Amino acid sequence: MLAWGALIAIALAPLHRVLARACGNRPKTAAALLVLVLLGLVIFPLSFLPASFEGAAEGIARVTNNWTELKLPPPPSWVSSLPLFGPTINEKWAAAANSSREFLAAVKPYLGPAFQWLAVQGGSLGLTILEILLSIILAGIFLTTAESTTSASHEIANRLGGVSAENLLEVAVRTVRSVAQGVIGTAFIQGLLSGVGFVIAGVPFAIALGVLSFGSAMLQIGTWLVWIPVALWLFYQGETGWALFTTVLGITIGLLDNFIKPLLIGRGAGVPLWVIFIGVIGGILKIGFIGIFIGPLVMAAGYSIVMGWLAEREGRSKSRMPN
Repeated sequence: MLAWGALIAIALAPLHRVLARACGNRPKTAAALLVLVLLGLVIFPLSFLPASFEGAAEGIARVTNNWTELKLPPPPSWVSSLPLFGPTINEKWAAAANSSREFLAAVKPYLGPAFQWLAVQGGSLGLTILEILLSIILAGIFLTTAESTTSASHEIANRLGGVSAENLLEVAVRTVRSVAQGVIGTAFIQGLLSGVGFVIAGVPFAIALGVLSFGSAMLQIGTWLVWIPVALWLFYQGETGWALFTTVLGITIGLLDNFIKPLLIGRGAGVPLWVIFIGVIGGILKIGFIGIFIGPLVMAAGYSIVMGWLAEREGRSKSRMPN
């Protein structure tokens, strides 16, 4: 929680300075406002998740109790008119629909308890929400003491490694802010658009699904992990139009990642995008969720050290060349 609080404070420091000036040079007031905004943007939607998972658990229990009554719907009439593969798809689909009841009956003993267990696990998100709340409060405390903390950090870095260490500290700060803008900012936009789309389509637990889309996008998995099951569920319910709407929206939101993230990260990272991207993926795989920031920090620092070393060698080589 201390690490998350510090990372959030670093990411929001520029906004905090602007807000503090607007409030008449009152950093504490600006920090309090930022904390309240974060609580509204993060804690409020997350608070819907436990209740949503409880409702999902009840719905899954009803479905699994009547598992053998489920079946794949017959193919729409327009499928057979598709060019080239239309008749083949229609034939395979019809055969799968006829045998789907037997298949579902066979897998019920395995999938039913697994679904119920996953739904019940979602009810334990209260502790996670509490940890996020405390991290945001700690970020507010760090922001109120930003000036003294920054001065102390630079002094410690200078004592440890001189000017080079202070430069690496600046690289670390820029990297954290770039990751916050690029990775988390893009994921927030994708999660928000997904949630709005689910609400428009009338999907149950739309807010919870939007939060899950935000989480999967931030973990670099993509929102497809959420919108594909939603589209399949809508199609199974006979809502073909809304299923197509969800599919098109999901693909569009996924494509936004290729444009928004490089734009946001490239604004102030100071290192190539591939360095940040490898750091995000490696950090998540190695140390978990907080690796979204720690991984890019390590990669950016290593990249800066290597490039500084190469520039120093090149400078020495040029100085030795005869005039």
